[in-house]
Amino acid sequence: MKKINYKILLVTCIVTLFPIALGLVFYDSLPNEMAVHFNIKNNPDNYLPKQLFIFGMPVLMMVIHAICCVITDITDKYPEANRKMNVVCKLIFPILSNVLYVVTIMYAVGNKLDIRKIVMFILGILFVVMGNYLPKTKGEINLLKKVSEDEYKKIARISGYLLIFGGLLCLISNFFSVYVSVFVIALIIIETIGLCVYSYFKRKD
Repeated sequence: MKKINYKILLVTCIVTLFPIALGLVFYDSLPNEMAVHFNIKNNPDNYLPKQLFIFGMPVLMMVIHAICCVITDITDKYPEANRKMNVVCKLIFPILSNVLYVVTIMYAVGNKLDIRKIVMFILGILFVVMGNYLPKTKGEINLLKKVSEDEYKKIARISGYLLIFGGLLCLISNFFSVYVSVFVIALIIIETIGLCVYSYFKRKD
């Protein structure tokens, strides 16, 4: 079995659980039902019991994060070459867990936040950072058959540009109506599907 970076795994798992402390600080001020999902008009449309949100959400995020970390470590054939990208990937869930938890708490105690703008800002920064590091990674993509190393580099470079472009669009969309953000997300999904199709046809024979 390939080496798992237990140090990063442990530290990031602990960080993922940090928000529980904030939940306990505001516990008495929080409603019994916590809004955890919002529609495009910034209205809550899904709720969780307070106790389940405060304790269950960080634990769920930690479990998902731990699984992703282990899979990343044991499947990466070039851990040294991909070290920076791996670190970025392993920071995603801890950052999301803390930011989204804090936003949810702040909304629950009466702060009228624009959830759409917060989410698009987070996505924008995340895409730009990942797009910057992706072209520098090394590896192989399995789409029924593996692509060559040269094709991987090309696909990684294109993916990086698309991520940066999509991230910038996410940030810019915050200056316009919510429907612009919806269009940007749809465009990113279409770009991703197109890249997957391109990668499939570039596989080895």
